[in-house]
Amino acid sequence: MNIKERIASIQTSIKAYYETNKKRVQQVGIAAIAVIGVAVYWFQFYMPSQEKEAEVKFAKLWHYFKSDSLDVVLKGDKANKIMSAVEIADKYGMTSKGKEASLMAGLSYLKKGEYKKALDYLDNFNGGDVILGPSTIAAKAACYSGLGELSKAADLYEKAAKLGENEYTSVYYQKAAVHYELTKDYSSALSCYETLESKYSATREGQEAEKYIYRLKGLMGELNK
Repeated sequence: MNIKERIASIQTSIKAYYETNKKRVQQVGIAAIAVIGVAVYWFQFYMPSQEKEAEVKFAKLWHYFKSDSLDVVLKGDKANKIMSAVEIADKYGMTSKGKEASLMAGLSYLKKGEYKKALDYLDNFNGGDVILGPSTIAAKAACYSGLGELSKAADLYEKAAKLGENEYTSVYYQKAAVHYELTKDYSSALSCYETLESKYSATREGQEAEKYIYRLKGLMGELNK
């Protein structure tokens, strides 16, 4: 069979399949068109409108968050048509501002000492970048510390420090070390202080690290070797 005959055979097979399964093919085609239509509407119209709405509502709330008006942040202000961060996070959770509202709500609950509620909202914010990521992880660490889960807090503080790896996030190494020491994980605490001393000696935490290194080595019996 030559190429022309093969093509003709394939065309005949397709035509025969269509005639036999015409209704099914049409249903699949309609469904595919519907899915494409929904996708176009979702990404081109619905989500942009949701983003814009969330941005406007979030902007109104920002001043209250900066001024530590936590009750307004968490409960809103109906008289002034201010939607709370909790409401923005719940209603616009798929938008970027909705996710930022989750972070705002989480940080506000943390300031109020409501650690479990804080974690619920902090977990909804995916701050994987080197700017917001470390501070978000450190906020979670503070929540676990407040709940008495010191090992979890230590691990998260160290994770935050490693994600940032700069002089601004180096303080998290110190916080991790403190929590490791409280759980008697002296080896991990020592590692954090040694990182501070070697990489961030210009910071206050780095300059203080030596005395803690000396004390931990004493606790671990390394000074007697």
